[in-house]
Amino acid sequence: MLIDHQLENQTLFSQAFQYAPIGMVLAATNGSILKANSTVCSIIGLSEKELLLKTVQEMTHPDDWNLDLAFRHQLIEGMRESYQMEKRLIKQHGEIVWVQITVSLVKDKAGEPLFFISQVLNISDQKRTFNELQKKTRLLIEREQRYRSVVEHAFDFITMHHPDGTYLYASPSCYEVLGYTPEEMIGKSGYEFLHPEDVQVGIQDHMAILQTDKQSNKIVRLRKKDGRYIWTESTSSTLLDSETGEVKEIIIVSRDITERIKKERNLQDNEQRYKSLFDYHPDLIYSMDLEGNYTSINQTFEELMGYTKQEMIENPINFRSVVDPADFEKVEHHFMQAAKGIAQRYEASGINKNGRYTTFDVTNVPIFVNRQIIGVYGIASDITYRKELWKKLEDSQNLYQLISENAQDIISYATPDGVIRYVSPAIKTLLGYESDEYVGKVATDFWHPDDVASFIDKSILQKSDVDTFTCRVCHKQGHYVWFETTAKIIRNENGEIVKVLAVGRDISKRKRAEQELKAAKEQLESFIDRNVDPILILNLEEKVARINHAFEKTYGWTESELVGLNLVDLPNIPIEIRPEAVHSLARIKSIEAFEGHETIRKRKDGIILTVMISSFTMRGENGHINGWAVILRDITDKKQAEELLIRSEKLSIAGQLAAGIAHEIRNPITAIKGFVQLMKSGIVEKKIYLDIMASEIERIEMILSELLILAKPQIIQMERKDIRMLLAQVTPLLDTQAIISNVQIITEFDPEIPPILCDENQLKQVCINFIKNAIEAMPKGGNIVIQLKSKNENPNQLLLRFIDQGCGIPENILSKLGEPFYTTKEKGTGLGFMVSKRIIENHHGEIVVFSEENKGTTIEISLPVAD
Repeated sequence: MLIDHQLENQTLFSQAFQYAPIGMVLAATNGSILKANSTVCSIIGLSEKELLLKTVQEMTHPDDWNLDLAFRHQLIEGMRESYQMEKRLIKQHGEIVWVQITVSLVKDKAGEPLFFISQVLNISDQKRTFNELQKKTRLLIEREQRYRSVVEHAFDFITMHHPDGTYLYASPSCYEVLGYTPEEMIGKSGYEFLHPEDVQVGIQDHMAILQTDKQSNKIVRLRKKDGRYIWTESTSSTLLDSETGEVKEIIIVSRDITERIKKERNLQDNEQRYKSLFDYHPDLIYSMDLEGNYTSINQTFEELMGYTKQEMIENPINFRSVVDPADFEKVEHHFMQAAKGIAQRYEASGINKNGRYTTFDVTNVPIFVNRQIIGVYGIASDITYRKELWKKLEDSQNLYQLISENAQDIISYATPDGVIRYVSPAIKTLLGYESDEYVGKVATDFWHPDDVASFIDKSILQKSDVDTFTCRVCHKQGHYVWFETTAKIIRNENGEIVKVLAVGRDISKRKRAEQELKAAKEQLESFIDRNVDPILILNLEEKVARINHAFEKTYGWTESELVGLNLVDLPNIPIEIRPEAVHSLARIKSIEAFEGHETIRKRKDGIILTVMISSFTMRGENGHINGWAVILRDITDKKQAEELLIRSEKLSIAGQLAAGIAHEIRNPITAIKGFVQLMKSGIVEKKIYLDIMASEIERIEMILSELLILAKPQIIQMERKDIRMLLAQVTPLLDTQAIISNVQIITEFDPEIPPILCDENQLKQVCINFIKNAIEAMPKGGNIVIQLKSKNENPNQLLLRFIDQGCGIPENILSKLGEPFYTTKEKGTGLGFMVSKRIIENHHGEIVVFSEENKGTTIEISLPVAD
């Protein structure tokens, strides 16, 4: 019957393995393939027979093998039950296929590894989709950047409006055309800038675009900042909300066509003028029919392009034959737009009769006769040279703009008698005056009276043409601002003074800083002299420059005995910790502020004190470091109180564990008694019983040793320890209590955990306290998970978590954890958590509690790893 059952199970497994919808592979612990189903054969492109000749390593991409191998070792070592990862497999002809594998280890009844079983899922398509999505995202970002560059540097000025007409954005070229900065336009209605006669046109166009969502064009007059009006040609379009379909923004591209309007009106006024302008204009002027054939050209066209009017008559030339192929689509588009009645302006390159390329600024306008479009006019300016100059000018303007926008000093010049003739815009920012409020006045009229007298007394600019002085200048609001001014006399060819150039810098902050520095220095001196903690001051040579009265009183040495000694040679440092003092000195010098280092120091009478060392950098008036202040706070009484509290809580924990440990010891003693009886009965083979008895005695010794270490007073000693071994020594003490409470303790440790610097006995006390609390929080049983892993955001920290499934802690109680004698237990003292928290803080760690009623509690401890 048992054989039939095994055969049935084996048949079911084989069927499930062979016909699984995902790839299934059995692999030996050495990596050889034992069995593979048809799905995985299809993924790899090999038959099962071919696969059986391969190993896992041979089919795995080299870059993925080390991680895969590490996970397999963890399965064999029992550190995890399974793992899942993405990796690349190498097909028969070197092709790569991405798969997701889930691997677990099959063991025999004795717990020995038999083979790995892997589930294989082909994810190549998902990988390709993900890579394509990344590529599209990158292209979208690049397109956005190109669009922004076009908007910011466009020749036309571009504005964006709220549906109500309010400006939301204005491109930098608005300043070039209208004189307004974007900040002066944003938030205002577009109608504020229209000519009164064109407001109705603007309203009609605004309503039309909101109702139709179609692109519109209009020609209106806009007011410049100086009050003049310019003609502009604007193209408006809408940006719709993708969800509601309603107009979200109105985008308007505008161009200054004032000159074009004037030209058109002049041409209408006088046909002869038009003809003269047409024939002798320095730009190319021409007309085309609706097919794009030239119907007339001016003299400049003939000279630059090489075609005569006679050639035009005998063999009409089409504009398409003289356009640079690279600009063909653009020129064609603008021509068609002009032929529809929409004026166009653009840049394009043309090719003359001899093959020479020229860059033109082209304007196309429709030709109307009796309100019918019969052709297109063209005006093309040769801007080849201008483009080069424009590029140089643009570079110069960018440099000028950078300087002007960031200049914080006031630049001015005055006549020899001190009358201001020019002052830079910075006057508004620094002193509140408009330029015209300052120009025409005598500079000294704004000075503080005391500084005018000082200026005269010091004979500024009397001995040299360049001088620097400080004075207070009256702000428009009435207060005075400190300035440092450099003045230079400008002379003509005859040596006569023609003007005085001055550059003034606001130094009010520097003046305040000097005053604050002086006050801070006085405060520091008072702090040092009157501080109750001992303080010593080190100079840059690491020698004692001074000590305060508290230092003399605490340690017994006078200032005259210590001044001039190197810090590490001070008599209050015990000889055995001199190396530590050298290390501390290096840390004091390496950081701005150093605090929280606990150590010992010796009084003159030989008494040892426990102290907490802190330090901070001392700087001179120039801001440079000129020494360090070291504070040695006596915490001897505090440390004794803390150690007494920790020892008391430790004994309490040992007492609570005693009953469980007694039960734990009774079991091996019972076994030992039984084997003694068997040996008395005369059985010859005794070695196996002796081995078992020795093992049980070692277990008793281990449990008693841990209990004695916990209960026995210990000297605090920080050592490098593997926290995993520490936890392995703690859990046996609580196994019995956990079993009685139907609680299972589960550990989840990362494979590579660095050592920490700790007092082993104190840290064991913390772990026992939290595990015991977790067991008591689950009277109906459950799982306690102990996690140990590195902190991702900070590799110099590790996380230790105790996670239970108990009753949880109410929110109103959670905030009170750590208060002495506050407890939710009937027989608790409230000191356990407080002591544990203090121990963790003494280890430079942190502890955080997360809890939810009826769901459980997580204690998270963060500890620094050893250097």
